[in-house]
Amino acid sequence: MIIKPINHIFRRPLSAQKGSVAIEFVMLFLIFFALFYAMVNYAIVMLMQSAFIHAVEEGARAAIAVDRLAYANNSAYLSNGVDPKVRSVVGNSLNWLPPKPKDKVLGSANSKVQLSMNGNQLTVRVVYSSYANDPLIPMLTLPVIGQIPKVPTDLAGTAVIEL
Repeated sequence: MIIKPINHIFRRPLSAQKGSVAIEFVMLFLIFFALFYAMVNYAIVMLMQSAFIHAVEEGARAAIAVDRLAYANNSAYLSNGVDPKVRSVVGNSLNWLPPKPKDKVLGSANSKVQLSMNGNQLTVRVVYSSYANDPLIPMLTLPVIGQIPKVPTDLAGTAVIEL
């Protein structure tokens, strides 16, 4: 009597399993691709967020360099000295942005850079409004998971400085 190994009974022929490897590969590829895509997209969001913060901080620091005594009054100091200097520095800091987001964040002649004065406190702010609706890299929408990645509605950078 010949004894056959038990695993011989449960073994399927190789031709029955040829398609299973392809199916497993597709399922794992989708998961890993979604993770990679989300990481790249989040990296871009974090890069832009930190670039906005850096730009407004540089703009706020540039406001200190404007000599208040060179202007007749406080309003001339703000409108003719601080405003153009801050807008110029913020615009130069964000000059690397592609044309479409650059226009959305800075506007023509850096007109969208927000400056406000409260007493001696200057607030500088830039905003990429509705980034979730118009991102740099398109969002993926997967059937079970939903939108990948989930990003903030607006990206903004704000700096406050005492003049």
